[in-house]
Amino acid sequence: MAEEKKEKLHEKDKSQKSSEVNDVDVLFKTLTEENERLKKELGTYRDKAEIAESKLMTALSQYNRLQADFDNFRRRTKDKEAKMEDDVKAKVLKSFLPVVDNFEMALVHVQKSGVSDTYVKGMELLLKQFITFLKDADVVEMEAQGKPFDPHFHEAVMQITSDEWDDDTVSMVMKKGYMYKDQVLRPASVQVSHKS
Repeated sequence: MAEEKKEKLHEKDKSQKSSEVNDVDVLFKTLTEENERLKKELGTYRDKAEIAESKLMTALSQYNRLQADFDNFRRRTKDKEAKMEDDVKAKVLKSFLPVVDNFEMALVHVQKSGVSDTYVKGMELLLKQFITFLKDADVVEMEAQGKPFDPHFHEAVMQITSDEWDDDTVSMVMKKGYMYKDQVLRPASVQVSHKS
């Protein structure tokens, strides 16, 4: 009987071990299958993440290009507005130049006519005030006399032959020329000398 009990115990141990081995095999197989499934799922998520990252990079690139285009548009618009503003100011200021010319001619005439000094001083003050207004608006008179003739800044209305001046030199200014910032408002009307 003791032997039988031993044998029953041994068979019970054996069947229990076999059952445990089967359980471990089943568990190992289940874990391996789960591991494979998780690897596939991880691969799918990696692919989705790469696609999402690619889309994000494309969108970011498009955003940066759009931002640069907008900045360029803003700068061009600002430059264009400043240029238009300067053109309008130049046109308005140019219309004042004949008034300055007339003031200067009237002053010369008044000085020659022998009227009172207070009248002459009043005319001089008005002319000075007008010229100050133009200077404050960035209008400056061109220095032309004694300078080489430049068709961008001078308009030749007369030519003389003279040994007193270098060839193609402005010998006399007939009508003053004016600049507004970097543009010519009115070229100076000049007499140009040539060597004999």
